[in-house]
Amino acid sequence: MNNILLIDDEPVIVESLYNMLTRMEHLELIIWKANSAIAGLEIMKNNRIDILITDVRMPGMSGLELIQHVKQQWSRCKVIFLSGYSEYEYLQTALRENAFDYLLKPIDDEVIIETVQRVIGEIETDLRMHDIMTQTELQLQKAQYLLHKDFFEHLLYDNHLTIESIAGYVQTLHIPLDLEHEVIMMIGRVDRWPQDYRLKDKLQLQYAINNIVEEYLRETCQIVSFTEDRYVIWLIQAGSSQDLTHLQWYINELLEKIQQSIRQYLHLPVSFVLSKPNIGWLQIHYTYKEMSEWIQRGIGLDEGIILVEQADSMLSQYSEQELLPQDIKRNLNQLTNLLETGDKATFHRTISDFFYVIQKAVFIDYTLQLEIFAHLSVMLLSYMNTRKITRSIEIQLDLKPLSNYGMHANWSAFEDYCSRLADMLFSYAEGEKKDQKQQITDKVDAYIIKHLHENTSLDHLAKTFHLSPSYLSRLYHAEKGVSLSERIKLLKLARAKELLSVEGAKIHEVASELGFYNVSYFTKFFKKNMGIPPQEYRQNNS
Repeated sequence: MNNILLIDDEPVIVESLYNMLTRMEHLELIIWKANSAIAGLEIMKNNRIDILITDVRMPGMSGLELIQHVKQQWSRCKVIFLSGYSEYEYLQTALRENAFDYLLKPIDDEVIIETVQRVIGEIETDLRMHDIMTQTELQLQKAQYLLHKDFFEHLLYDNHLTIESIAGYVQTLHIPLDLEHEVIMMIGRVDRWPQDYRLKDKLQLQYAINNIVEEYLRETCQIVSFTEDRYVIWLIQAGSSQDLTHLQWYINELLEKIQQSIRQYLHLPVSFVLSKPNIGWLQIHYTYKEMSEWIQRGIGLDEGIILVEQADSMLSQYSEQELLPQDIKRNLNQLTNLLETGDKATFHRTISDFFYVIQKAVFIDYTLQLEIFAHLSVMLLSYMNTRKITRSIEIQLDLKPLSNYGMHANWSAFEDYCSRLADMLFSYAEGEKKDQKQQITDKVDAYIIKHLHENTSLDHLAKTFHLSPSYLSRLYHAEKGVSLSERIKLLKLARAKELLSVEGAKIHEVASELGFYNVSYFTKFFKKNMGIPPQEYRQNNS
């Protein structure tokens, strides 16, 4: 979806543009409007703007002055100027400021629609797949990859790291971050890889994801990245003119566009978790652990989600003991991740391979056998306890074998037990996902009914329920079988008919009750959907 802002000091023009573009549902626009440049700037402070349509001459601040502020806030914003004047000076200034187009009033609807469609086309082609993959190939050829990998692994997993050792890495690798300032951490997860992708394909696409993220963010901050299994991890610092709190908000506003670009050019669903805006360098280890749990447990049930940690969130304290040889521990961590993310097929394939390797090691130490048994048992028990489903599962399967190694005749028997239990957990997770989606859409319905007289736009509802607009739109349509806009329309019509049936009902009061602050718009809305104006309906039904 693209956010478009309409600015003109003539309300009739703004409303005409707003109504015309609202009807163009196929363009997938979130539309904002303002009657002055100052009011438009206030909207831009709190919302990403992709397309700006503005008058040139306005009292207080002209459109030409406004564009300077726009480029500082949203550098990728495309600007279309409207003017009743064809003066060469205005046209020359607009072109110098890289305006997308300069349209003379009065403007036909067809011209506006065609221009907006061209703008959207240019936005979509800004990041071409060819350029992305070219950069990816160059990055794969770069040296120092192993040192970079080693540095990040220490940051993420070593809770005994010191500032001095971090400084050594930063200096050696020329990492463009300042140890005297805190960072924001962001994790991106590829929710689902195509089955035929090889390791090299995945590595290339993870680099491509990073290139897309950096394309959006590099102008406003310092950023370094690292790939870890299904994750891409970024450490981000603000530029000289920004604080981290504002930077976190700015990144959050862009994440939906980043997701759309990744989906369009790479055909991959990606979820993001964004940390609170004040992570110290020695906190990175703990922050990564907590964010990993979020991305596994909080968004493991679906694709394309964005989670943002608020500044007052508390980090849990972790202590890690190196219990197993690194290769075995890596396999156990992978199994945990696959269970949490609901990847059933890969989980069964991985656990089968894991037990095959263990059974080949005939002389494996007994205490190490117990350790492996304990880790697998804890993994399964932790999953059940976190979701409070232990008793429900115990009705279907005896859980005592999770605490008694001797109850299993051999590793094959234990593998079979783990696989059967995992199947039950995957089935539960699928049911839970459906329940969660239904709960969200039911809450959206309840909110709309209660707030029909207030703002019920997609953007407002998405912010209210802490979801991205595109995800909420897809989720609602999939669960309810009707678009969110259609549902709101039907609810408003039903309420309007109810209010108009009351004796003495006044049209302007009914309009206000339904969030229409202009009676003529309410009249058009009602007549378009009911075939008669509200006055006639009131006369027929009062």
